[in-house]
Amino acid sequence: MPTPPGHRAALLESAIRLFRKQGYAATGLNEILKESGAPKGSLYHYFPHGKAQIGVMAVRAAGKKVAETLETLAIEADGPGSLLIRYCGALAGWMRQSDFHDGCPITTTLLETVPADDAIREAGETAFAAWAAIIAAKAESVGIPAHRAGPLSRLAVAAIEGALIQCRLARSEEPLRETAEELARMLDAAAG
Repeated sequence: MPTPPGHRAALLESAIRLFRKQGYAATGLNEILKESGAPKGSLYHYFPHGKAQIGVMAVRAAGKKVAETLETLAIEADGPGSLLIRYCGALAGWMRQSDFHDGCPITTTLLETVPADDAIREAGETAFAAWAAIIAAKAESVGIPAHRAGPLSRLAVAAIEGALIQCRLARSEEPLRETAEELARMLDAAAG
């Protein structure tokens, strides 16, 4: 009997949710199966290399979702500062909705697996680079030179990831809001 295609997506979405909430190491395959509602055979059908493969796919999927969100917000934003304020506002809303239990599934997974797992590391590196490239493109669109836009965008990604951790610790969205405002000022100043 073939495995329904919805099981793959359900397994991946469950893994992303669980990694975001409790981390990669604390999440077992049985827990992913239980939350997804998928039969055990589908896990090994879609992810024959087990949890490590799920980790790679979860980082890629979450990275793609963030990139799509940034691209959508970039269309509406008048500059990189506005983009970051909108994005951090959305993140703050998601953090508040989870009562500050959820974090970034990419960062959590990377912290627990790198440097031991090169495939997960590469997936994370690709995701962070894609996010920074979207911010850099917006920065360049307002006149920030490429040699400044790249480092500033990577700094923005790093600062936002740090702010997410601080939000969970403080159980407050204020670290994200402060980070967005400071990054916006910095990028606006770089644009002249």
